[in-house]
Amino acid sequence: MRKFTLLTSVLLTAPFAVGNVSAQCVATQDCATLGYTETSCENGGIKCPFGNAWACKGNADTGTEDSENGRDNPDCTYGAIYYSDGTCVKDFISEKIPIGVIAYNENNQKWIIALNEASSLGIIWSPEDVDIPKITNYTTEQTVINDLKSCENTEAMLALGESKYPAAAAAKNYAPAGAEDTKDKWCLPSAGILNMVNNHRPEIDAAITLARGKAISYYYWTSSEYSYDKAWYWYSWGEHGNISNFNDGSKSYSGGMTYVRPVMKI
Repeated sequence: MRKFTLLTSVLLTAPFAVGNVSAQCVATQDCATLGYTETSCENGGIKCPFGNAWACKGNADTGTEDSENGRDNPDCTYGAIYYSDGTCVKDFISEKIPIGVIAYNENNQKWIIALNEASSLGIIWSPEDVDIPKITNYTTEQTVINDLKSCENTEAMLALGESKYPAAAAAKNYAPAGAEDTKDKWCLPSAGILNMVNNHRPEIDAAITLARGKAISYYYWTSSEYSYDKAWYWYSWGEHGNISNFNDGSKSYSGGMTYVRPVMKI
């Protein structure tokens, strides 16, 4: 793993001699040479003392190992816990705030699933029977598990009004304790994301338990649409869950049992 050290002060030119050989340190004020290579840092970092360049967390040797970074770490896969500081390891670290576990790690994408539901009660998908133009209708399980547009679907619903789509609103407004800055980054999961949760249940269940989360054990809404009056949900009980359309065909009925488990892309 490549590391570099940031210099936070000017190197002073100082001659020195050993025997008859003389040498001289040469100071540099080049930010890039010193490791300040970013124009800004979304999650904080260190500013170059000679200019406007930055060294961001996870890129520099500032205490966060590159090997723990969620995007670059090959171990950040199913069974790994994702923390609020962006680190991702297959271990519980009591000094950090766990916010999810890896739910999808395919096609150069990583998604985490929340450690808890967005609401303590079941939520309806929508009080209205409306076909949302920007969401593809899937009428078979074989096709809906290809839907990976969690956030696109969520935004398409919320563009029509939060009050009309309570499940999507609950996901969007979710934020785990200690990581309130993640609010608005969570989405109602598509069937394709939850299908991968289904395929990796042993690792994901174990990671949720390790992170002190709430076990996956309900009916969960997806953001995938079946028709104007039906939405897909995931039945998660048993050794493996199932993807199925809502049996009575109504988006406006939850029976108090259909929950929201948000996901977030990292």
